[in-house]
Amino acid sequence: MTDGISRRTLLRAAGLAGLAVPLAAATRDSAQAAGTALRITTTANLTTKVMAKSPLPAFAHLIPGSSDVVVKPTEIYQQFLGCGAAMTDSAAYVLANYMTAAQRSALLTELYAPGGTCNWGMLRICIGSADFRAESTGYTYDDMPTGHTDPALANFSIARDEAYILPAIAEVVSINPGVKILACPWTPPAWMLASGTFENGACTLNGKWMSAYAQYFVKFLQAYHAAGIPVWGVTVQNEPVSGWFMKLSTAEEATFIETYLGPALTAAGFGHVQILAMDNSWASSSSYLEPVLGSAPTYATGAAYHGYVGEPSQAGKAIHSAYPAMGQHATEYRSLTSQSLNFQMGCMAGGYTAQSVANWAQSVMLWNLALDQNGAPNQNKPGRIPVVTVNHTTGALTRRTGYYALTHLSAFAQPGAVACHASTFGRTYSGDSTLPNDVTTAALLNPDGSIVLYAYNGRSTSKTFHIVDARTSRGTKITMVPGELSTFTWPSGQ
Repeated sequence: MTDGISRRTLLRAAGLAGLAVPLAAATRDSAQAAGTALRITTTANLTTKVMAKSPLPAFAHLIPGSSDVVVKPTEIYQQFLGCGAAMTDSAAYVLANYMTAAQRSALLTELYAPGGTCNWGMLRICIGSADFRAESTGYTYDDMPTGHTDPALANFSIARDEAYILPAIAEVVSINPGVKILACPWTPPAWMLASGTFENGACTLNGKWMSAYAQYFVKFLQAYHAAGIPVWGVTVQNEPVSGWFMKLSTAEEATFIETYLGPALTAAGFGHVQILAMDNSWASSSSYLEPVLGSAPTYATGAAYHGYVGEPSQAGKAIHSAYPAMGQHATEYRSLTSQSLNFQMGCMAGGYTAQSVANWAQSVMLWNLALDQNGAPNQNKPGRIPVVTVNHTTGALTRRTGYYALTHLSAFAQPGAVACHASTFGRTYSGDSTLPNDVTTAALLNPDGSIVLYAYNGRSTSKTFHIVDARTSRGTKITMVPGELSTFTWPSGQ
């Protein structure tokens, strides 16, 4: 195949040419569509209740107390764009090699069908290879022999992606043509690096290649567009602060965005593509992200966060205060096999998901969409938990904590939903170090006036309280057990 591989060819490779698969959504029914108030519950042990559906008790007039959760739909914040995960090389490899076409189609439809079970709308992909890949040696789209350069990018090719990465992405696009794809590089070609290699980590960019690197992004977007893959946004570098692959200073990232990347994308007809700055943990927001945004006012359109270190409340509020027009996105997080299910749910649901959206994040994404039962394939990154685990012998699927943390938020979100105020309690979440110790929430207002209230109980005991809709001063009493994640949805005028 060539870089101009047709979308029809990719869909055929994915087993999808001419195929439409309807979804019977497990979390929805005709009662919800008719305006019935519902509660969906998943307990931290992932066994007692898993997406368990029940009607909400009737709403009545209430005077809320200090421990009640009050939703204020008239106090609205950012537009909510959706949830998703990363289609890494590893994830695509697992989907292609450990699942049948029918199994793969069922999973991706479950995740990405609009209005379906998960109702996801975001997909993160890699520009070149990352540390989660099937092959031991990494690659970019313009690798050259040692000592050689290619400033004209004559050697550029996405052929390496054609075996299973492009077909997996194409399958998602066929299921959800409106999916927003965020593309992120882990490294430029080695010949652009000061060290001449990207496998040793903490590399730096040779400044003379900034123009060529901007054209590398253009070539990538052109090739993916020709393959039928619309890219919604890009980041400049995955984790440029810590520099696992490549390190960029604030001045380098700002200069690259403002002087090279933004103008190059605009000139090539990709001015609509979002350019998100940083793509690193919240903790680096004040020292890294703010200076970059301040120095790239023309072309930086948003911020990308990882959930490993720092506080979403601190970072999100500070960035919104300084740059209210900037979109904010939680782009990466994962759990570890060494963490208990209670710990995973606290981080994933009560922390990363709830507190990101409650603090201006427009989207929430996780790391690997799929790995096998051993967390493979990976390159020296054992113990990472994906959204779903696929048994490499049987293709059997196991939905992990992250799956439920995101689906509880996205399942009832309608296109055009906006975040709105909801009471939240307990300490502020801070990466893997400080978990919520009370009920923490996020809330969405749908265009039809219905509410989606996302709530996690971080207490060691059950908590009984009222949820109240401030529009009507009506609500109902509910009880949440320790570690429980619940979504409450009700129509306007309940």
